[in-house]
Formats: sequence, structure tokens, C-alpha cells
Amino acid sequence: MLGYIYSFIKSRNGLDEIGCEKSHLFDAYTLVLIVILLCNCILNLFFVAQPVYSLAFFGLAVLMALTFLLPNQIRFNKKVLTLIFFSLGLVVFYCDIVSGKGVMNYLSYISLTMVLGFFFNYDKDKTIIFILIGIYTAFFLINVFFDHSLFSSLNQHLSPIQQYYVRIYKVIEISLCTFTGIYFVHRKEKLIIKFHVEKQKLNELVKKTDKIPFSRNLYELAMERNSLFIVYFKSQFPDFFENILKAHPNIVSSELEICALLHLNLSTKEIAVATNSTIRSVENKKYRIRKKLNIPIEIDTNLYIINNF
Repeated sequence: MLGYIYSFIKSRNGLDEIGCEKSHLFDAYTLVLIVILLCNCILNLFFVAQPVYSLAFFGLAVLMALTFLLPNQIRFNKKVLTLIFFSLGLVVFYCDIVSGKGVMNYLSYISLTMVLGFFFNYDKDKTIIFILIGIYTAFFLINVFFDHSLFSSLNQHLSPIQQYYVRIYKVIEISLCTFTGIYFVHRKEKLIIKFHVEKQKLNELVKKTDKIPFSRNLYELAMERNSLFIVYFKSQFPDFFENILKAHPNIVSSELEICALLHLNLSTKEIAVATNSTIRSVENKKYRIRKKLNIPIEIDTNLYIINNF
């Protein structure tokens, strides 16, 4: 069921390979966050006897689940992400106040800090990362300075056994976030290795082919949007379109042109220039081509078309 939902979201957004991987990692932590919020809901309802807070955490979990339906331009927006992580810091700050120092709710700051590097680009967004970490540190120090009694009237006065339950949960939460971080690193390493291997294969293929001069001429025709591009492409690769249509007759003419450009190993940006289209439009067409050609997600589109047609 989750796989179906993920496929639906991916098809709706028309993601390419890198976009799919980024969305996958983003979705993975969103799911982890939803699980954490639901666990807080259960903790407050059954172990801490705080149904109001339980309902609040359930509402937050529902809101996070609804973000799956938002377009990636909004989900990946730096301002939106900054607001979300600031809001989550406020939630931890509030929970740390009302539950008291014996509960160790402040450990959730560690969970938030651990994942900042996966949602923000350190080279481009280091200022945002440092500001958020500074805010979390300030929240923690404020509660330490006031001995977790800044708003004493809000204190839940948890019993020792209730505090014990919350501490156990915090250990589980930290462990879950740690394993999620390890998973993120593993996925990124696989992605780097995959593209490195495919780049080597592509370089070897280019060295072996005797059509390099023709490809360069075709590249110039394509980038100039010359109407003779298809004619010259057919003269150099006479069986290309026939082979694709024989294997996949549902490919339409506009997609065949994209396939030809992919066969020349053009990037998405170059194809957008060659077809006078937007990058998003090209990404959508590439995604439809991948589906029609049944290209596995771990295989690069350009490399697949170069090797198979």
C-alpha cells in the first residue's frame, strides 16, 4: 500500500532519478516523524494520562501526513522547512517545560539536530542550520536557567512511574532517529556509487563507438533546434526508432524525439533548450518514457537507451 502511494506521489510530481531519490529520503524522514508523533500520542493517552496533548500530537501527525500531497516545490522550499523545524523546536521547548526536568524531553533536540544535514544543503544553507541549532540551544539553556519552571502553572506534575515511561520512550526516539540517519547515509552512498559506476560505463561506451563525430554534429543541430535534426539522426542511427517502436509501440512521436536526445546523452537542461520546453516538462516526459520502457529505478535513463537501442 505504501509503495502504491509513493508511486502515485512520484508520478504526480514527474520526478527524474535524482529527484526521486531526494523525494524518497524526504518521505522516509517524514514517515519517521509521523511515527514519532503517533508514539507521543499513544504515550500521552495511555501512559501519562494527558488526552489533550495526545489529541494535539495526533493532529500534528495528520498534518505531516497531508504534506505528502503537496508539490515538491513547496515541500523542498527552504523557508517552509525552516518554519517546520523551528515549530518542532517550539514543541520540544513546550513539552520540556510542562513535563519537568526529570523526563528528559530535551533529548528531542538531538533528534532534530541530527536530521538538519539531510534536509538542508550544508554548503548553501549553513546559516539556516547554525541558526536552528542556536535556537535549540537557547531553548535548552532557558529551561536549564529557570529549572524547567518558566511556566510553573503548566507543569504536569508527572509521577515517578510516568516520568520513567517518558524516559524510556525518549531512548527509543533517539534510537529511531539514529537508525534513520544511518539509512540516509547508506542511500546516499549507494547513489554516489551507482552514478560513478554508470559514468565509467558510459565513458567506456563513448570510447568504443565510432559515431562520436556524428554525435557532435547532431548535438549542434539539436541545440540549434534545427528542423533537420531528426533527418540526420535517422541517417546515423537508422534502426533506432524502429527498435524502440518494435519493443514499445505505445511511445508517441514527441517521446521519440526525447529518446533521440537521450541517446546523444543530453542532460535534462540541454533537452529543454533543444525542444524549447521547460525543465519540468522534460522531466515529466522522461518519467513517462521510463514507465513505458519499464526502466528500473536504479538505472540511468540515458545509459539504458544508449545500451539498448
